[in-house]
Amino acid sequence: MNVQIKAAMQEAINRASDLGADQSDVVVSSGESFSVSIQDADIDKYKVSGSRVLGIRTIKDSRVGLAYTEDLGTDSIELATKKALQNAEASEPRPHESITIDGGETSIESKYSKDPSTTEEKIDFAKKLESDVRKKEARVTNIPYNGFSESTSESYYMNSLNTFNFESEYYLSCYTSALIQEGSNNSMHYASSIGRSLKELDPNYCVSESVEHALNWLEAKSIPTKTYDVVFDLDAFSSLFGCFGGIFSGKGAMDKVNPFAEKLGERILSEEITLWDKPRVEGAFFESHFDSEGLKQEDLCLVGEGKLLSFYHNTSTANYFKTTSNARAARGAKSALGVSGTTKYFDAGKTETSDLLSGEYLEILSMQGLHSGANSFSGEFSFAASGYLCRDGKRVTPIKGLTVSGNFYHMMKELKIVGDKVVGTKHRDFFAPLMRFQAVSVGGE
Repeated sequence: MNVQIKAAMQEAINRASDLGADQSDVVVSSGESFSVSIQDADIDKYKVSGSRVLGIRTIKDSRVGLAYTEDLGTDSIELATKKALQNAEASEPRPHESITIDGGETSIESKYSKDPSTTEEKIDFAKKLESDVRKKEARVTNIPYNGFSESTSESYYMNSLNTFNFESEYYLSCYTSALIQEGSNNSMHYASSIGRSLKELDPNYCVSESVEHALNWLEAKSIPTKTYDVVFDLDAFSSLFGCFGGIFSGKGAMDKVNPFAEKLGERILSEEITLWDKPRVEGAFFESHFDSEGLKQEDLCLVGEGKLLSFYHNTSTANYFKTTSNARAARGAKSALGVSGTTKYFDAGKTETSDLLSGEYLEILSMQGLHSGANSFSGEFSFAASGYLCRDGKRVTPIKGLTVSGNFYHMMKELKIVGDKVVGTKHRDFFAPLMRFQAVSVGGE
């Protein structure tokens, strides 16, 4: 923790009070990053960056004002504080937004120390990653994405009720890809790994995963247009589910843009589904302890046996709906108060893996145009996909050039086959059992 940053935050709080604010709070986002990308054994891009932004929120007569500064000197803090109060005067009243958390002081330092490897060693790591792809498969014609990154971040929160929270994080990542062309056929895939040290990264996985699927899909065929049972790779399902995560937003419900705003207590998903938002999951890569209003985060059940049980709430949305905040406030130094979740965790179902993967089904691993092809309000989606036609748990035929479409909300509500083992994504940020969706519309040849 940087004591100078903490002192600057206190200075902003004190100045806001001196200038007549009824309440105020301050967030600071601070971080450093290093990244390098390699092309043909040479450095293509090299970037070292750092940022530090202080954002202040003032409330006076139920009017909210925001301002920020990247300079934490006294004069800049003075200007930002005055600007926040001026913005408050010009804003409409927000009777539901207030600062109420009196939680004392807590600091959560990262459990992981910075990797001792030199910059040269990190660059060599990225170069070897690229060369290993070419060694793995001579037919690789290009490696369009290949690199390494390192990131350190710090999050600070302080309010006028003497609440102060601090969290820090540190991690590294690497990624690579394989593009293979033969005649008129071409195929590409990429993979990444995340860790707390250079030794914890898994370059062999990145290389093998990229080459294996690029090779398999080079001669992949399309399949007849019809409905298929579909099993999404968990990383693919995480991406798809993320397109429709707005259904849990309390702010979206308050602003009348959440399609499930009036469905609290009703069944919106299959009875086989119980979904949690868990800030601290055993085996997860990241942990979260406090939200952006300084409130300690605990496990939150969003869906219980298919019924919508809760939205993400900050104090403002909670006041609007006459409930209590569940510590899902989200606010950046340059942004207004919102909501967001932590790690999604689906409870296990009842179907054994051998039964879930019996017979013929389509395994989806890669999706393109996902966000542009998804309507989060209606639930409709349509996207290009690649994967494998499978039978009894074994991949039979690689396939690509498919269009998968449907209504995600209907799919999740009609879901009947949920696996009995919970697993995590490659980056350990989403946990769920396998799910088999029946009669999904797939456009092929």
